[in-house]
Amino acid sequence: MAETPGTTPAPTPTRRRRPLTHSALICMAAAAALLLPAVAHAADTPPNPTTKSGYTLDFQEEFDGTSLNTSKWLPSYLPHWTSTPANAQARYTIANGTLTERLDADTPAWNAQYDGTVKISSIQSYEKDNWHRFNGSMPNDHHEPDFNGYSTKYGYFEMRAKNSNVGGGGHQALWLVGTDDTTLGNANSEIDMVETFFSNPNNWRIAAYGWGDPNFLGDWYTSDNPVPSGSPTTEYHLYGMDWTPTQLNFYYDNQLYKTINDAPNMPMGMILGLYTDAGSGVHNNVWPKTWNVDYLRVFKDNAGYSEGSGYQRIKNHQTGQFLNIENQTGNVQYGNVPATYWSSQWAKETTTDGYTRYRNRWTGEYMNTTTGNAVVHYGSLPATDTTSQWTEEPISGYTRLKNRSTGTYAHTENLTGNLQHGAAPSTWWTSQWTFEPAS
Repeated sequence: MAETPGTTPAPTPTRRRRPLTHSALICMAAAAALLLPAVAHAADTPPNPTTKSGYTLDFQEEFDGTSLNTSKWLPSYLPHWTSTPANAQARYTIANGTLTERLDADTPAWNAQYDGTVKISSIQSYEKDNWHRFNGSMPNDHHEPDFNGYSTKYGYFEMRAKNSNVGGGGHQALWLVGTDDTTLGNANSEIDMVETFFSNPNNWRIAAYGWGDPNFLGDWYTSDNPVPSGSPTTEYHLYGMDWTPTQLNFYYDNQLYKTINDAPNMPMGMILGLYTDAGSGVHNNVWPKTWNVDYLRVFKDNAGYSEGSGYQRIKNHQTGQFLNIENQTGNVQYGNVPATYWSSQWAKETTTDGYTRYRNRWTGEYMNTTTGNAVVHYGSLPATDTTSQWTEEPISGYTRLKNRSTGTYAHTENLTGNLQHGAAPSTWWTSQWTFEPAS
């Protein structure tokens, strides 16, 4: 964040891990009369309950009272990078159950030496020296006390917010930064769950990048599209993100809005703030600039997040080769594909009625069958499509894959290079598979 990359289209999915390079990052709401609670607009999306079916509440910030809970939040922005840490302190108020963050005309540049004229008013749930080195030439200016109000790996993040309506350059953001790498190397992933520009007030901008993390996106992912309904600057709406070991699903007012077919696999801390003069543009002279956050919650799936639910490679007993889509023929193939190729990495997803789907990491498409031929294909299919649903049957320490639609088994018997399906006996090694964690 600090500096946001330009609005480039989403990159072609990365098929193999490779070394990464650093790239450049990136009116006060109407007052309530006589201190009465603000009247909600008719189109406000109401708050969700604090219970979520199948999940347990893990972090809750309702912004009640009149002061920030400093056991959860540090009211400053990455103060270890700047020689003027006082300039990195947030400006905000908490009233009527709402956090209002604010940038004023006299808000100073938070780090003039390494971030120019960028103004920031931001709070964060984590702080450590070297955290989020967005400028490769920037030294850690001084030591700040370590702080961990909340960091976590995986979960359903939900925020109810009303965006700024001031125009010009700048953005509001809720973003997550990995915490594994504590060196200047900055091999920590970034997810910009919300990074909406003032200049596109009716959009929801999402961005993500792996930085030096070899297990997450090697190029910037950006999506900047209109929300499906409502007015985000005059109404409160719900922004959700379900982070699993292999996927990020984003929800607007509880409806699926966008999917990234990859996910960080390290703990992350949260940053919540307002920014101008960064990659989102130079500020105009409308002051103050504010946005309002009603609450921020994080839920954990009661089924857990086993590391074994990450990406897998599927190895045939007979050939010792791995399923992949490297040649992009439309057919699932098998061969000696390097372990780092995303084309040979698969995520298991369980349907509501207990079947398994196999999603390719490179394209996000699913392994499936047709009755028209004996070849296994891949494509973009809904979870309800039975041709993409499989049952795993154990056999002598291996696994057989039975398709729900055809009742046939995946095998390599004819050695065509394409994965086949048919009435393969259980004794055929060509129909027996093992799963290996992707490296």
